[in-house]
Amino acid sequence: MRAAEVLTKRWSGRALALAVGVLPLVTPCTALVAQERAPVSAVFTRVRGEVRDSVHGVALARATVQLVSSNEPGRIRSTTSNAAGQFMFDSVPAGIYLAGFLHPLLDTLGVESTLLRVEIETAVPITIALGTPSAATLIEARGGLLAPDRPPGLFFGTARAANGAPLTAAARVRAQYTTTTATAAGLSRTPNVRIATATAEGQFAVCGVPPGGVIVVRGSAGADSSGFVELPVPRNGLLVRDLLLGTGTRMEAVSARTTSVLRGAATLRGVARTAAGAFITGARLTVWGTGMEVATNAAGQYTFPALPEGTYTLEARAIGSQPVRVAVDLAARRDVMVDVQLSPLVATVDTMRVRANRAVPIEEFERRRRLGFGYFLDEEQIKAKRPTYMADIFRGTPGVVTLPGQFGRDQVRLRGTGMTGDCAPAIFLNGLYVPIEDGDLDGIFNPLDVRAIEIYARTSSIPLQFQTRNGCGSAVIWTGARTLDAKGR
Repeated sequence: MRAAEVLTKRWSGRALALAVGVLPLVTPCTALVAQERAPVSAVFTRVRGEVRDSVHGVALARATVQLVSSNEPGRIRSTTSNAAGQFMFDSVPAGIYLAGFLHPLLDTLGVESTLLRVEIETAVPITIALGTPSAATLIEARGGLLAPDRPPGLFFGTARAANGAPLTAAARVRAQYTTTTATAAGLSRTPNVRIATATAEGQFAVCGVPPGGVIVVRGSAGADSSGFVELPVPRNGLLVRDLLLGTGTRMEAVSARTTSVLRGAATLRGVARTAAGAFITGARLTVWGTGMEVATNAAGQYTFPALPEGTYTLEARAIGSQPVRVAVDLAARRDVMVDVQLSPLVATVDTMRVRANRAVPIEEFERRRRLGFGYFLDEEQIKAKRPTYMADIFRGTPGVVTLPGQFGRDQVRLRGTGMTGDCAPAIFLNGLYVPIEDGDLDGIFNPLDVRAIEIYARTSSIPLQFQTRNGCGSAVIWTGARTLDAKGR
């Protein structure tokens, strides 16, 4: 009731002064005169209005709106805003009031409600407007003036221990994003890192994040930390989200291959559905940084047992669907329920004509190989690998890692640096860009048709024609009837 106390304190002093000044003037004579005066009709009216969440541009439902009178500051009239943010006080007597509201969003933003003076003199209904500060106001208040070369966005929130205990040390929050600029030499990608130290209460403000962009964040305090969390920044530039920090135990998991996993006492479960609401069977879900992966059953259900505590990124993938990533807050002693919805994958490939026995542009291929900026596989090297799946061709290649995928088909990924982790390369089929976001190449390519491959694991070495804005490297795959196969017939 902090706002209520503020309302009361602001008016209690004035009300007391009025009482002290008026009471000594009351005498039997003046009292008699007052009794002989004609009665005056009291004035009542209606006060109504709306509460707005100015940060997100929506109505604020379930806000506790309060009206405090200057004459009786101890009496507070309260009501609750409806789903449309609307509220109303009926039969309010004439006088001067202060109006304000309470809502958990105010605590999240670290602000208090603005108090609005309401003066009632007639029975005409009064309409007022209440709301949170705007995103621009909060960014200016928290971030101040930024350098001209920095984006104007702000990531604000509170770092808290996942188990509810006080933090063991001062929390630090790191945010990273990549910017792409066009230069005479081609597209240049630059990683940007922003770091903020939280207050004793855990509040942090990371300045200089890109509005409308995506950042990867991680919080830590002593031995506790969050996972790597992918968060989209709203177009208004203000991202408000808390981070849970927890612990986990690193151990080895032995199955078909030995891997390292991070375990704990949290449980995550949910359902994967299509946009139409149908259950998705066989969708693969992973929690970034834990090494754990599960599949959905016939009812679209999944369960992650024994996850570490803290805020992590849940990623869901399914054949023919766009990958989905969502931040999840994991804590021990309670199940966290997160449902995911996957949208159909819309593949867009440039229009092209296909001719049999298309030859690899060998002169360009060899010229780029001589420059030494990438890694190249020709027909002889590919055939020597005897590939069954596309990942078999890439396995053992510098800068490339293959990860377990669906139906025994591994994903082809490039080794990332810093906070980005492994990432899916941009794929070019015979020089034309093909959007494959999950690194599963077997849905597009037959390994027996591949004649040559160019791999550019470092973004700074990618030729101009094979550059994209994916923040990762590129792989150029040339297909057609193999020359060696033709000779062997």
